[in-house]
Amino acid sequence: MGRGGTVLGIIGILLGAGAIGFAFVVWNGQNAMTGELNSLTRNIVVGIWDEIDDNLDFAPYNLQADWLFEFGGSSLNNTDYISVSNNNTRITLLKSGWYRIHLSVLLANINPNNGYLITIFKDGATEFYLDNYGTSATNGVSFYDVDSSAFVYSNGTNYIEINGYSNDDFWVSSDLYNQLTIEFVAI
Repeated sequence: MGRGGTVLGIIGILLGAGAIGFAFVVWNGQNAMTGELNSLTRNIVVGIWDEIDDNLDFAPYNLQADWLFEFGGSSLNNTDYISVSNNNTRITLLKSGWYRIHLSVLLANINPNNGYLITIFKDGATEFYLDNYGTSATNGVSFYDVDSSAFVYSNGTNYIEINGYSNDDFWVSSDLYNQLTIEFVAI
């Protein structure tokens, strides 16, 4: 090996050492950042309800085809974050920030050629469609499972309600399948 080979060998050693040093710095930096990124948000569960029913007590949501969800059987209701009112159909979000609303519910009396809509209202206006289900003329099921989430921002005074709407009568089925959870997303 001549003089050129020696120079190339030294350059190769320097490049290799530099690459190892660079990889070490990047690896350590990523490990440190991962911890910081993981601590940016955390969810605080502020409400859990296991007994969900359809409520027809409040006009204009007083038809079996257009009603509000009623939330009972609360196993967690953190009053620092939420307040429940209006016969357990309205939930006020008491702290400013983002909330994750998750609804799992089994709907009954699902008939052919109908549409079924589950909507989150914020302060009485449509905020988010949790589910939109349409049946065909040959629909062979009479139950439908909704399992959906949405993020809703509150200024600390906003309230939410969840509406069930269809062009045909339907209702909430057995409590064994139903749950509403609300989480506050702390940033």
